[in-house]
Amino acid sequence: MGLLAMLSALKSCVLAVVSAGAVVSAAESQTPPPPQPPIEAYASLPALDQVSISPDGSRIAFIGAIANGGRRLGVQTLAGQALGVVDLGDQKVRAVSWGDDDHVLVTTSDYVAPSGMLLRGEFFNAQSYDVRDRDFVLLMNSSTAAGRSTASIRRSGGSGRFNFIQGTPFQREINGRIGTYVWGVTEDYSTEVFSVDLDTGVGSRQSDFGGVMRSDGQPVARAGWDRDRGRFWVSAKRGAGWTEIWHSDGNMIDRPQLLGFGRTDQTVLLSVPEATSKVLYELPLDGSAARKLSFGEDLHDPSPIYHRYNGRLLGFRVVADDNSEIIFTDPELAERWAAVTAAYPDQHVTLTSSTPDFDKMVILTEGAEDSGTYVLIDLNARTAKALGRRYPGVPGEALGDVRFTHYRAADGMMIPAYLTLPPGREPRDLPLVVLPHGGPQARDEPGFDYWAQLLASRGYAVLQPQFRGSDGFGVAHVQAGYGEWGRKMQSDLTDGVRYLVDAGIADAGRVCIFGWSYGGYAAMAGATLDADTYRCAIAGAGVSDLPRMLAWERDQTGGRDSDTVRYWRRFMGAARINDNSIAQVSPARLADRVRAPVMLIHGRDDSVVPYEQSELFRKAMVDQGKTVEMIDLQGEDHWLSRASGRLAVFRAAVDFLERNNPPN
Repeated sequence: MGLLAMLSALKSCVLAVVSAGAVVSAAESQTPPPPQPPIEAYASLPALDQVSISPDGSRIAFIGAIANGGRRLGVQTLAGQALGVVDLGDQKVRAVSWGDDDHVLVTTSDYVAPSGMLLRGEFFNAQSYDVRDRDFVLLMNSSTAAGRSTASIRRSGGSGRFNFIQGTPFQREINGRIGTYVWGVTEDYSTEVFSVDLDTGVGSRQSDFGGVMRSDGQPVARAGWDRDRGRFWVSAKRGAGWTEIWHSDGNMIDRPQLLGFGRTDQTVLLSVPEATSKVLYELPLDGSAARKLSFGEDLHDPSPIYHRYNGRLLGFRVVADDNSEIIFTDPELAERWAAVTAAYPDQHVTLTSSTPDFDKMVILTEGAEDSGTYVLIDLNARTAKALGRRYPGVPGEALGDVRFTHYRAADGMMIPAYLTLPPGREPRDLPLVVLPHGGPQARDEPGFDYWAQLLASRGYAVLQPQFRGSDGFGVAHVQAGYGEWGRKMQSDLTDGVRYLVDAGIADAGRVCIFGWSYGGYAAMAGATLDADTYRCAIAGAGVSDLPRMLAWERDQTGGRDSDTVRYWRRFMGAARINDNSIAQVSPARLADRVRAPVMLIHGRDDSVVPYEQSELFRKAMVDQGKTVEMIDLQGEDHWLSRASGRLAVFRAAVDFLERNNPPN
């Protein structure tokens, strides 16, 4: 079927899928605001999530919501016949996929100390759900009897010999047989690849699995790194030995990555960090010169997409300033994907699952009228069927207009940003919430942002600056943040406020800052280092004392010269852990400067930023006689994974903002 015919067919189907409504226009912005959805509509875990289609395209698995914030695994045929429904309670489900047509793989995590380990952390396990017998087995058990459970899914950190994994299970076709594999943690705490039996859960070590392998299981290329010398190299298999075919020096922290095969099985792909962006090179296995792959100046951070079974390169995901794109190397796949995305011209479209032949795909659409809809695309049948919405309590008319913009920082650097405007209000002299993202080497993504939309629904304009140090805008943008915690990374936020005030959109006297993780640090830094700008501050799971945070990372990751400590010292600008330069931008040591009310939020089970970091700032505030509120979340992690914790935080944050920065 040609592209135009497929596009026409899909567009006609989409009319029945997408809810009626239009993007808020300038003329409509002055109409009365729509009724506010309740806070619960945004705070609840998604009503539908992790939708995955079976390899043969006949079944789907998904996670749904049940009463009291619980989660439920559902499996059904495309015709709607139930193949299993299992209540998961408050399990933190991280991924759902298919091992084969009869086994659904569910990856969960818990904050535990696995058997024999002293430190608690967020550890993963995976279980196989057999849709024929409707029971679970825990993967990586040392015996069949230890793994089987017909009652419910099991929690992480069990007492089996192999009690947790790294990442999620994956499939690989070797010698014509498709198997499921995991990176398992062994009894001596090293990580190795294991083949797992989906019926019993028993894992078997796989030798020579590292590097790039052909479909017959034979290795063809592998990488090495000398972290002390900064040397990285790639070797190719030559008979019984290995021959180096490429190397680079100066890789003390960042290093190239060997990703997999290139466009043929005679080449491999390398991702190499260069001056302005990460660059992909195609490296011939015969040792001839590497070839640079080009994707255009405005496309960043290309990452390959491989066939889930045979490892064949299918294309690349690239990031544009305000969107992400998939570039398929196969012309037929490129035509199919173009037809799908063209059918949703005003939406952000994400491919979440597909059959191996891509005849059927599950996509997630998000946009001005859409808080997230899963759609099943059947290209052969030329149909698009809505499966359900992630946030059904947030109707299209309640969504604020989202604009992607740029503004100039004080030193002239251009800062990208997302601006969400409250629906039904003229964009003049609005109360503003600055919402810096975490990371800090991360970014906000286009699509539905529940925090930004919740705050906009309450009458606030919301600015999400992609300050220097943010990912997704090229390596130079990241590197501009090195050593700028509490300095230019912070003033980038203030410059965004001034930009909106000068444009007449924001009221300079009604600005608050609210952030999580690194954004939590930025909120505390806003209250201490930039106290004239903000009327109030909310800091969730934030870093308040940089030297103490570096010391914690040292203890967690194996010493003062671990890869993690090296990374954070460079980003914070610290020559050593107790460097005075980072003490000077640590909010816990600057509480005397605070003039605005502050709310702190932190989960006791946070494995990324320890609870101590919020407690240090709270104590410093109390000692200085400052106004501070503390939300202590028992049993909650860094990501607000449990429904009860999310709801408590959303309610508290909105209440705090409305008391200290009223929207009307």
